Amino acid sequence: MRIVFGICSWGLGHATRSLSIIRRFLREGDDVTVVSYGTALTLLRKELGDSVRLVELADYYPPDTRNPRRLALDTLLSVPRYFFSMKREHRYVERLVSEGRIDAIFSDNRFGFYSLRVPSYFMAHQLRLMNPLYLRGLESGSEIFNRWFLDRSAGVIVPDFREDGLAGRLAHELSVIKEKDLNYIGVLSDFTSRAVPQDLDVFVSVSGFEPQRSIFEELVLSQLDDLEGNVVVSLGRSVEPVTRGKLRILGLLTKPDRELLMSRAKIVVARSGYSTLMDLCALQRKGLLVPTPGQTEQEYLSSYHMSKKSYYCVREQELSISSQLGAALAFNPPKLQHPVERAVENAVGIITGTARLD
Repeated sequence: MRIVFGICSWGLGHATRSLSIIRRFLREGDDVTVVSYGTALTLLRKELGDSVRLVELADYYPPDTRNPRRLALDTLLSVPRYFFSMKREHRYVERLVSEGRIDAIFSDNRFGFYSLRVPSYFMAHQLRLMNPLYLRGLESGSEIFNRWFLDRSAGVIVPDFREDGLAGRLAHELSVIKEKDLNYIGVLSDFTSRAVPQDLDVFVSVSGFEPQRSIFEELVLSQLDDLEGNVVVSLGRSVEPVTRGKLRILGLLTKPDRELLMSRAKIVVARSGYSTLMDLCALQRKGLLVPTPGQTEQEYLSSYHMSKKSYYCVREQELSISSQLGAALAFNPPKLQHPVERAVENAVGIITGTARLD
């Protein structure tokens, strides 16, 4: 099979969750092309090397996070730019189809990555866009927008469980999109839990768009001296490693190193992005999570999981790691209803027409 993957470049989450599906096709000997941009493409190139064709194609300009109060407005004003990007990537896909180089298309949140001439599959966990005021009218409008694109797909893949899922109202209790038409495959993660001692008291992961990533880094670093036990911090940027007693500060981590550290950790401190939630669920690790200010998706996920007592979540200005660890350790991660490997098989089965979802 000749399959092209279009991966959204907003953060690294879309790339990491799609990697397991890409690797599954590669193991079967399929011909794979991966299209992405920026740091997501850099990660994919590092992980996949020469095993796939990698294509750089810009997608959607990331939101301006310097002023969280203006984030929703700035995103709305950027809609014309987003539509231009969608048209550009759609023209690219149609050219590949015309050249006879595609049997199937897989899009992880790249809306223009489809063709009506070959089977196209769209993966997303946010089928309803939250807004700062949580107005139901705007939420329904976002579903209508999404449905227009989803109707052009041969199948819609949701990386979540159909019942008691991680995404809450982002992908459940929908009012416009029919959930029976969606394929809930389960949690996707590129990580596998390792049978190692939990000898790391705290693992802190700093990530996200600038300047919020640097703001979170500064906040975390200012609280490290108050932490006891073995602590590792990943700053998510290139720095020289620093060791101070039982504290280690690291830069960019490879996938095996990150997987090992999270498996060893009793608790993970991180942003509340959806891919982070899936990784924690896959590894069955506890979390103290901090939403990025102004990102309504992360703010909603934080309140949702705080209410379920699955992950302890606080706003950035309220973070006090040392005093909140005890409460966070009392929460339990959502149950992993079936292994990640089954979610991957479900996704591949949908694309190849062999799926047997419950």
